[in-house]
Amino acid sequence: MNHRLSLVAAACLVIGGAALAQSTERPWYVGLGQEFTHQSNVLSSASGEISDTISTTTLRGGLNVPFGRQRAYANVSLSHQRYQDLDARNNSGYTVGAGLDWSTVERLSGTLSLAANRQQTDFSVGGITPVTLSNIERSDEIAARFRLGVVTMLGFEASLGHRNLSFTAPEYASREYQQNDASLGLSYRPSGILSLGAGLSTQRTRFGAPAPGQTAADRSQRQDVYVTANWVPTGASTVTARVNVGKTEYDLGTAADFSGVTGSLSWAWRPTGRLSLTTSMSRDSGQQSGFLRLVEGAPVSGANFSQITNALSLRAGYELTGKITLSGGLGYTRRNLVDGFTGVAGNDNTSSLSLGANWAATRTMSFGCTISRDSRSASGTGSSPSDSDRFGCSGQVLLD
Repeated sequence: MNHRLSLVAAACLVIGGAALAQSTERPWYVGLGQEFTHQSNVLSSASGEISDTISTTTLRGGLNVPFGRQRAYANVSLSHQRYQDLDARNNSGYTVGAGLDWSTVERLSGTLSLAANRQQTDFSVGGITPVTLSNIERSDEIAARFRLGVVTMLGFEASLGHRNLSFTAPEYASREYQQNDASLGLSYRPSGILSLGAGLSTQRTRFGAPAPGQTAADRSQRQDVYVTANWVPTGASTVTARVNVGKTEYDLGTAADFSGVTGSLSWAWRPTGRLSLTTSMSRDSGQQSGFLRLVEGAPVSGANFSQITNALSLRAGYELTGKITLSGGLGYTRRNLVDGFTGVAGNDNTSSLSLGANWAATRTMSFGCTISRDSRSASGTGSSPSDSDRFGCSGQVLLD
């Protein structure tokens, strides 16, 4: 708990310090939202599906404060969920994101970012162990990036990060972990539309408790050589890519060791003034896949314990009128599941479809509805098949 409080306190210090340095009016927003969602299979069960209606009330706010060469920002969302029948799943959650972009008069710049999240995690995430009716997931992250060479063709980059993940379900005690990571690389910008990078990265993970049947908590180490690219061929198209070659090794659960290629690819394209498309692909460990932010605003979750997750998604948005926006999404995920201690293996495949519409009734008030379906097939051990349909509508008042 002290670790989480320190993150929130640090975020407040970042914003508070920026506010003291800012003499002009600072941008801000505050909003209140209410959503009702009906879900056909709340527990993601293979049989005996239980449906329920969930009420989610959300209070959100944020600041974006430029001062001098720096910029501080914060976005906070506080939510409360109530289930009509399964009241054991009632919970309060939050999402906090804060950061500081800074630069010096020379060629040194960087970012400091903080993130904290509390939510009801997926009831059946395909892990080796079962979960209880309610399982609250908490994750905290802090990251710092440094760059030498702001406007030069050649630059040097370094990063440090820390992540903490915990669950309330006792079955997940051995899945809780603390992780430290670091990277050191070189960036090259041959033109205004292309930037390249290469370097080395490492991770050290310490799990919180012994796995069932074990007497000591596990640890893992990961080392990668990576290359990156960011290409903006036109003002309407941006391509971002990362390829890693490396290995992950566990001290105890060695059956889950992995060596090979991972990475991600994202393409944001706006072919017309009304239509936007975002395509993303990724291949990474379950620990990392849940925290990938290939699409702006995508939710994160640490409750993925696969050896490798391969994911593909396509998201589209269309401005039907100046006030009505349509959205849609397709997704496919395949996970390879391995118990590192027993070697028991399995896999699952999940397909998802979503459609939505949003109406900006006024400058401050909006309403929207979304319908979606998730379908999962499974083989071997570690997961089970399930289908789930969702339909929800929401309203929001936002002041800025």
